[in-house]
Amino acid sequence: MSHYAIWALALLVIVGPIVPVVIASLWSTPLYESGGHFTLLNYRDLLTDGAWWTAFFNSLVFAALMTVGSLILGVGAAVLFTRTNLPGRHVLAVIFLLPVMLPGIVLVLGWSLMWAPSGFASSWLETNTFLRMPIDLYSIPGMALVGISVAAPVIFLFCRNTLAAIDPALEDAARTSGAKPGRALTSVSVRLLRPAILNSALLVFALAMEVLGLPLVLGYSSNIDMISTYLYNNWTNASPPRQGLVSAGAVLLLAMVSALLVVRNKLVGDLGRFAAVTGKPTAARALDLGPMRWLAAGVALLVALAMVIVPLIGVVMTAFTTVFTPFISPWEVLTTANFTAVFQNAVYTRALVNSLLIATVGGFLTTLVIAILSVIAHRSEFRLRGSLQQAMLWPRMIPGLVTGMAFFWSFVVLDPSGTLRATIWGMGLAFAVRSLALGYSAFYPALASIGRDLDLAARTSGATWWQAMRTIVLRLVMPAMAASFVLLFVAMLNDAEPAVFLVTDSTPVLGLTMLQLAATNTGGSVAALGVIQMVITLAVLGIGRGLFGVRPRA
Repeated sequence: MSHYAIWALALLVIVGPIVPVVIASLWSTPLYESGGHFTLLNYRDLLTDGAWWTAFFNSLVFAALMTVGSLILGVGAAVLFTRTNLPGRHVLAVIFLLPVMLPGIVLVLGWSLMWAPSGFASSWLETNTFLRMPIDLYSIPGMALVGISVAAPVIFLFCRNTLAAIDPALEDAARTSGAKPGRALTSVSVRLLRPAILNSALLVFALAMEVLGLPLVLGYSSNIDMISTYLYNNWTNASPPRQGLVSAGAVLLLAMVSALLVVRNKLVGDLGRFAAVTGKPTAARALDLGPMRWLAAGVALLVALAMVIVPLIGVVMTAFTTVFTPFISPWEVLTTANFTAVFQNAVYTRALVNSLLIATVGGFLTTLVIAILSVIAHRSEFRLRGSLQQAMLWPRMIPGLVTGMAFFWSFVVLDPSGTLRATIWGMGLAFAVRSLALGYSAFYPALASIGRDLDLAARTSGATWWQAMRTIVLRLVMPAMAASFVLLFVAMLNDAEPAVFLVTDSTPVLGLTMLQLAATNTGGSVAALGVIQMVITLAVLGIGRGLFGVRPRA
């Protein structure tokens, strides 16, 4: 198959599905119905709907609070854990990164079980101490607090990697000019974090604007709508579904996220101004916090316990007890009945099997596709290779709900019989495209580290381009392909948003099943599902790290 054919097929699958969403937003009837005509009525209905504007402003407030809080916590943690002598900083960093490695819905469920007004930890503190949970989780600030616990580690990853790459000699130069160690750190290294801060802030803000699980679980009881839940409810709960209006909302959501990328590029400007890696870097030096290091370590430990460990304990204890309350000792009500109920429920077991199939087969095939597209984009003379590089990063900026809707309308147009959409593989294709940028980001650095002289030598010996790629380059990047597969497996196992528009009664998946259950039920069965999801994720990541050095990536 020629490079042009692969290029055309890749763009058709990755970028093409957005076109039917735009058409559906401008069409008077659903695309699966005959007739219809061009119209702007869907946009008029959307923009004149007071519920849309309420959801929009709720999302803006939520995203702003979540982004600011995540920046404060994430940047602070990166500086403390990377450039100071904080006691236990390595252990604290591992705890802080747990939300990156776990399904987000598990942590959200844990917060609702422990820190909600009637949660275990809140009730225990109110009964036994003078302390109270200061924020109601069923409010926008409360949801933002939960979001911070998930998003701050992402900012931490961005900033930690940048700080680790900055040559400490730059701080030494500031010290020789009279700056104290703390001032040298804040005036030199922290300022060089600007691109990392802007990139991560953009990512967090965009994720906050599109997130579905958190407002669906915590906002449901308080009737707090956000953009994601507005679109979800108008598609799944409205009678008849307002599919044209939802398509218009999806297009506007995509436009907002795209605009954020333009703003980010303007704010960062010339990245060369932030270059700080020299040819001969000196050894990193830790800033001595003095006696304050123990107080800082204690505060960091309390934050890690409250935001990560306590919620995870809540999920595990709820899964293994008949009732989880501070008024009854958990050791008196231990049980495995919740897990028995999960494995005896046909919907739950089908969702688990479907997700494992998608994650295994889909992850493997997606890894192969990423490898092929990457060598064409970076190791060939194909003149359109630049657009292929951008196409593989394109899914990173598309909200998960928009991805799911894009494939729904694409299947409607290309396969009116619904055969493909009714299988888990149609959903798997949407999950694969959604996770493409993640796998590519894990694979490309290894590919870039291989000198081109190796494949050029094969070419001069008579090998074709494909033979050189297959026998030399791809063999050398096998560990990176394995690492990419592990990350894709975890992402596709836990994904939920694209499934909203593609799921059928016979194709439930674990992520969406968990999300729908958690929105209305925080009992033992949903907690048991969360533990199963968490154990599979950690086991796969543990195997990946042991065999292939897989680590969390921003």
